[in-house]
Amino acid sequence: MKKVKTGISILKQDLLICEIEMRNFFLSIIPTTRLGNYLKKYILSAKGAKIGNNLYVYPNVFIDFPKHLRIGNDVVISRGALLTTSGTVEIGNRVLIGYDAKILSTNHIIPSNINASIRFSGHERKPIKIADDVWICANAVITAGVMIGKGAVVAAGAVVTEDVESYTIVGGIPAKVIKSRINRTDQIAHEY
Repeated sequence: MKKVKTGISILKQDLLICEIEMRNFFLSIIPTTRLGNYLKKYILSAKGAKIGNNLYVYPNVFIDFPKHLRIGNDVVISRGALLTTSGTVEIGNRVLIGYDAKILSTNHIIPSNINASIRFSGHERKPIKIADDVWICANAVITAGVMIGKGAVVAAGAVVTEDVESYTIVGGIPAKVIKSRINRTDQIAHEY
């Protein structure tokens, strides 16, 4: 009886993997036209994603578990982006996600026991929140549990492991503040 239950469990996992792979295959081959993006939005919404207007998803984007995905208006997800969303990913309005960027709300658990296998230690899921008007440049990596503030820029190739304040530019591994986007004139105008 135990072998039957294990077999059914494996079959369920295999079917889930097939569903994810097929959905992402169709997302990849649908052209980036108005109709194509409407179809991509429909496919993701049918699996539970909440998506605003004017979503542009380029080919070869991989999104798992869309039911944990929230996307605002006027968002662009460029070619090769990878979004693991089982920990929940919220993307604000007017966000640009660059080529081959990775948004990873799930990570492997590293066991404290060195004799334990990392592969079988499970996963840790933490939400990622990306505020309005953010630009995540090409090849950037956003790790689980991170919040990117409004108007922030994540430089190409950066690995973000901590929250990013609004209107800052971060870069490097791990990402550090390069500079603020707010100059003194903006601060004075913003205070009034």
